[in-house]
Amino acid sequence: MILANLDTSSLVKLGVALVFTGTLTACKTNPEEILGYSANQICSRHFISNEPVEFITTKVIPEALASLESMPGIDLDLQKKQVTLTYLHDGESYIRTSVYRDGLGCTLALDSTPDQVQEQTVNPVVLSPATPLPVNIDSSISLDAFFEEPKADYSERYNTFAVVVAHNGEIVAEQYDNKHSKDTRMLSWSMAKTVTGLLAGVMDQQAMITKYDTVDTGEHVVTVDNLMRMSSGLQWNETSDNGSSDLGNMWYLNSDSAAYAKNKPVTYKAGSEFHYSTGTTQILSEYLGQKMGGNLQSIYDFYQTQLFTPLGINNAIIEHDEAGTFRGGARVFLTPHDWIKMGQLIINKGVWNGKQLISEQWIEEMKSPGVSNYYGGQLWLNDMGIWVLDLPKDTISLRGHRGQYLVVIPSKNIVVARFGAYGSEVNQDINRANRKLMRNVADLIESIEG
Repeated sequence: MILANLDTSSLVKLGVALVFTGTLTACKTNPEEILGYSANQICSRHFISNEPVEFITTKVIPEALASLESMPGIDLDLQKKQVTLTYLHDGESYIRTSVYRDGLGCTLALDSTPDQVQEQTVNPVVLSPATPLPVNIDSSISLDAFFEEPKADYSERYNTFAVVVAHNGEIVAEQYDNKHSKDTRMLSWSMAKTVTGLLAGVMDQQAMITKYDTVDTGEHVVTVDNLMRMSSGLQWNETSDNGSSDLGNMWYLNSDSAAYAKNKPVTYKAGSEFHYSTGTTQILSEYLGQKMGGNLQSIYDFYQTQLFTPLGINNAIIEHDEAGTFRGGARVFLTPHDWIKMGQLIINKGVWNGKQLISEQWIEEMKSPGVSNYYGGQLWLNDMGIWVLDLPKDTISLRGHRGQYLVVIPSKNIVVARFGAYGSEVNQDINRANRKLMRNVADLIESIEG
């Protein structure tokens, strides 16, 4: 099916600026990067999150598409479950295809043909029925502040899709837009990093790894702890306003994310400085995957049976790159209620239904400052407390690109999940957006406590 009725002018009418910042670059548009990003987004969000393609192109990725000089052709193959974008520019034809595989989500075909990627499959594990969290809705709790839109232009909108709140292990409030529900699997972006940190904790609990394990990056040796705390010693450019970023290059131009990250030059001593890097998490993901057995099936089996199944989660998706490494830096899909379980597991100090899945020490170290006072082990600490003074000091958070949040407050036994798609202007001033979100959370705590 070709969606040819969407063009750049229609996006402009929606208030879409002809720039895109964040994961992609703004000043030097690389068509292959834009197409790879867009194909992956359409594929994942349609086949995993069940979002209509027109919703994705106009409400999630319009600025990326509008950064091209003309609208690419979008071919949605429902039979093969593939999405192909084609784009003609200066006499050159650019093509990117993202392939959906059951249990594995979507993968860009870069060094292989789409059919070759499709052939790399896993046998789904036999999953127990999902165990939902208790729901005890408190009608006095309002979530309207999370959905307020002070601006009409897309680039300045918050575009909130879902907000869910849990208190004492029960869902007490939830609100959704008209395209999402409690059953929608929501994309993590960088919230996935904390899931990867928790997976590492499961493996530590099972004596499969330790934080002292050394990981060979080719140029030098780092420890698991260095990787957990974003201190690999490797050069990395997460975002860029004037040229290509390592993040975009790794995800959309390279088939092996860990190899790309490990190939970066050494610029500081591992463990001595904090440098936020999705590439660092991909190196960690590759190492964990090797310890899980090193192939798609063994990796898939491990995270499904050793983390998700014990939590009563039976429809989680973690996407993999073409080389087979799970994309633990950015691509985990869980329902809003299941994301709440991730926060509750941290509050429970690694215990679920009486079983110690992750050691209390590992959880405490994830919540403790490393090289940075504001970042622990694949987890953000309370860096917004200096702006939102009534935010509890033990507030921690998972944060993802364009406004994905899981805010965890152990002292209050409160977890708040927020999902959406920040416009580029909001995303560019991310600290301001973070403060607004945390202000809403602080007000929410007051409402819950009466």
